[in-house]
Amino acid sequence: MVKHSRRVLDVRRMNVPFTSEETQSIVAKTLARTQDEALAQSLQFSPTVVSNIRRLITNGGTIVTDTDILMRSLKLDGLDESLVKVKCFIDDPEVLLKANAKGVTRAEVATDMALTMPGNKLLILGSAPAALSRLLAHRQCEPLVDVSLLCTVTGYAAAVQLKEKLRESDMAFIVTRGKSGGTMAAQAVFEAVLETIRENSR
Repeated sequence: MVKHSRRVLDVRRMNVPFTSEETQSIVAKTLARTQDEALAQSLQFSPTVVSNIRRLITNGGTIVTDTDILMRSLKLDGLDESLVKVKCFIDDPEVLLKANAKGVTRAEVATDMALTMPGNKLLILGSAPAALSRLLAHRQCEPLVDVSLLCTVTGYAAAVQLKEKLRESDMAFIVTRGKSGGTMAAQAVFEAVLETIRENSR
């Protein structure tokens, strides 16, 4: 066990992306859905993220998106709605009030609220770098062992740098490196993950 942990750490230090049959399947399915080779090639995975998402789907938890549009667009084929809840807090009145009072973005407050949900959580961030920044700040103070992250935020250099910080962290993540990403990419990757997990559960 110790040798395996050291090997994972060495792989990260050498900047070698983690890969497995499942992650290769997810990349292939993402490419088939998007026809975007650059996006598919930009995908990177932490060693535990797919098993963490499988555990959430099987045992229950919450999927939280950073926009209502993304929440409504997700295809949840095969998910047990009594076990898995899908939420978005960005337009919650309490989030708006707290954001105004604190002088921060709604994405930051929505992230705080998402982390209060009990059980396993998958945060899907397609368009909110501020949410990713907030999440990384939380990780400095707490372990977040029950949190997985699918991050495809895109935009200016700051978003690219934040995604690199996520890659270098010990969190469970799927991330698009560089400028690739966006809300539609988040949807495509999530559905590719769900399909891969469903196929391997048969």
